[in-house]
Amino acid sequence: MTLLPSIVNFGHPGGLDAGSLVSEAAKLLGFDLKILTSKPSELFYDFNYGEINWRDNLQNAQWLINSSTTVLEGLSPKYAWAASMIFGELEGSKTVMVVDAPEDNSQIPEMWGLVIEKIRQIHILYFTKKALKSISELENITENKLLSKIRINGLVPIVCSYDEENQVASIVHSMGELKVDVNKNILYSDWLANFLYRLPTQTLNDDALKIAASGADS
Repeated sequence: MTLLPSIVNFGHPGGLDAGSLVSEAAKLLGFDLKILTSKPSELFYDFNYGEINWRDNLQNAQWLINSSTTVLEGLSPKYAWAASMIFGELEGSKTVMVVDAPEDNSQIPEMWGLVIEKIRQIHILYFTKKALKSISELENITENKLLSKIRINGLVPIVCSYDEENQVASIVHSMGELKVDVNKNILYSDWLANFLYRLPTQTLNDDALKIAASGADS
């Protein structure tokens, strides 16, 4: 039996942020999941992030999954979020940034600006449907063009989104862009987890990405 790669997730202790939901869905597929967050005795917005040994925790982890909204939770989560990607890059872990929209729309520019600052450290940039709509409005560009623009300007290997209502995945990568009919009623967290499960480690051509994005049972 082939061992699945491990995932490290830095998120809110409640586990309801977008990145944590994806990570838990990946765990159900069999991924080895390590969750990093504040201690039960600490408040998340002011926890001692300096105690996290990123190097040890990220060693041999293929994926680091973060949520964009984590940066709005306080200075400690914001600094830990940034540090995780720095060490992830050093340890060879690929960062998956799950961009979700905060409850307060006025915070979107701040959140998106901080994601842009880290764009070169992100391997897969995923947008929830709500976040894609909000940020396309902020950037004054259509949703489809936004994905392409970010991939080109940020040199992100994969920029993608999944429309739960229409069951269509949109993927932009270094060799082109495609839409994939999933034909399966699944949550975005399940879609992205399955995408990571099926994503090839070598050739990322259209055919390989279509298979990974299809949502088919593994």
